[in-house]
Amino acid sequence: MPRSPLFIPETPGQLTAEWLTKVLTEQGCLSAEVQTCEQTVLGDGEGFVGDIIKVDLGLSRSDEKCPATVVAKMPKLVNRAMGELLGAYERENMFYMTYADTLPVATPKLYYGEFDRDAASEKQEEILRQAEKIPRFLQGLTNKLAWWIAASKKRRYILLMEDISTAEPIDQLAGVSMGTMQTIVESVAKLHAHFWQREDLADQFWLLPLDIDAKMRSELMHRSQEGFRTMFPDSVAAGLEDYLVDLADTGVNLCHGLSAGPTTLLHCDLRLDNLFFRDGEVLFIDWQLVRHGNPAYDLAYLFSSGLNGEASAEPILARYHEALVSNGITTWSLEDLLVDYSKALRVVLMNLSSVDQVDLGDGRGVKLLEAWIERLRLRLVADSPLN
Repeated sequence: MPRSPLFIPETPGQLTAEWLTKVLTEQGCLSAEVQTCEQTVLGDGEGFVGDIIKVDLGLSRSDEKCPATVVAKMPKLVNRAMGELLGAYERENMFYMTYADTLPVATPKLYYGEFDRDAASEKQEEILRQAEKIPRFLQGLTNKLAWWIAASKKRRYILLMEDISTAEPIDQLAGVSMGTMQTIVESVAKLHAHFWQREDLADQFWLLPLDIDAKMRSELMHRSQEGFRTMFPDSVAAGLEDYLVDLADTGVNLCHGLSAGPTTLLHCDLRLDNLFFRDGEVLFIDWQLVRHGNPAYDLAYLFSSGLNGEASAEPILARYHEALVSNGITTWSLEDLLVDYSKALRVVLMNLSSVDQVDLGDGRGVKLLEAWIERLRLRLVADSPLN
């Protein structure tokens, strides 16, 4: 998609009719004029580091090329420092520009995407690898410096995407049964198989290895322990405390241990609120955290966030493995998948334990995280018990 020198909006108020006319015309999506653009900010819990805005376009005349509505994504200013630290905004833009047109699964169509370039971001893997060599007792200072740098950045990002409001959402707060999850993992297997062991994944500066910032995430967990206990006292008291204590010693090695397994493109925010059903297939949204690494991480993240019940997830993992084989992947045994999945559940807990650093709002976001942490506890007990 061609680059544009046009101004990049920073707030919803800067998504004007004039600006929308310019970008949609430039992209060949519009031959009329946008005269009005009524906005609806999508609800609490829809986006933690980004604002998601539905824009109803009032055109000067009917235009078959132009959709009636588009969805705009831009940084949520209150959480922009976290988004910059994660590289979330740039990563989603680059994903759509690089891979979205070739995916074997459904994802919203991109009409327009642009962001402020930054030379340092193209060296982020090199910078993070050097940061991982810093002794642990200095890691806290390093993280504070990284946070300050991220908070000082004022880069702008914008995506204009297809409105998928006619698709059937999957409610993460309600969760799903094992039967529904088995249907979902068939599509996840298709996605993973498409990128299985592909060499070009390592060539993308924005597509980082899953374990590259293991020490940083471990330090964030350590710094957030008190905040995590305050947010989720019941869940911690019910069994997560022992896992957190264990992760203080094993978390970094678990992250690196997963990298010894197979590598594919990971969604890395594969939770039910980012999945929809449309025309009989699963539709994937929100690629802000995409990386490459062991596919077991996506599965652990998905199951811990939305799978109801206390039974073992092994039958669903077996279905995922069968789907991999049917898509031509025969180099990863079910036994190895089960081992990696057990490790990945603990890595998910390490990553989620710093959630106190994110503004969750006052409504659904808080309830969603409470449900997630409780489901993660159940998954750990059923699928990755402490020795």
